[in-house]
Amino acid sequence: MIRPALVLFVLACSVAGCAGNKQQLSKPQPERASDINLELAIDYYRKGSLAQAKEKIDRAIDQNPRNAKAQALAGLLYDRLGEEKKADSYFERALSIDGKDPEILNNYATFLCQKKRFERGEKLALQAAADPLYKAPEMSFTNAGNCARGSGDMEGAEENYRRALAVQPRYGEALYQMADLKFRMKNYLQARAFLERYVETRRTNASSLWLGFRIERALGNTAGVKTYSQRLKSEYPQSAETKELLESEKNSG
Repeated sequence: MIRPALVLFVLACSVAGCAGNKQQLSKPQPERASDINLELAIDYYRKGSLAQAKEKIDRAIDQNPRNAKAQALAGLLYDRLGEEKKADSYFERALSIDGKDPEILNNYATFLCQKKRFERGEKLALQAAADPLYKAPEMSFTNAGNCARGSGDMEGAEENYRRALAVQPRYGEALYQMADLKFRMKNYLQARAFLERYVETRRTNASSLWLGFRIERALGNTAGVKTYSQRLKSEYPQSAETKELLESEKNSG
């Protein structure tokens, strides 16, 4: 399963304080107000309060239409609201204002790959990853891998995942994607190895337990199959993965 590695606007400081107070105060008042409303919109968006986020982001854009991050956040917001065309237009506006911002590039890349526009999505993700100032290139490389995989380019996907892991060897999402990719390529021992590395980086979830079950089943490891099966049923009894497990056990019985 390809899970999009969506990267939100993770700010190291508040929007109002980024780049230093002096620089912020030197901006015209409408731009400062736009940045403050963007900060509020991000907070609401993260909390899932989409109506409040929309109100603040609309205000931020009215105050400064050239606020690229505000335009891009509007793209994320309208995608969440199921308005794909609006989302796309806001992302395009953001790129027309600042086509080099790696966060904007990566978020748009994620959106494009989710909409099966894989070629451009991969290109933008790699462009983001190439920015030497970007703090999370491993996320963009993973997104590029997801795009390549979605288009059927398994070799390109593996190359991008490995580039992510070269930057950050313990990046969980890239480890999971490599495990899943190797499983689907029927390289089960490598799939197991990547999944073990993934588990070392974070708590297991329904997806990783289901993948582990299938890997051990393919390897003929009865004990491993039993362990994963029991954990999936007890820890995630209502999950879609557990339903698949029960169905597979029913069919094999």
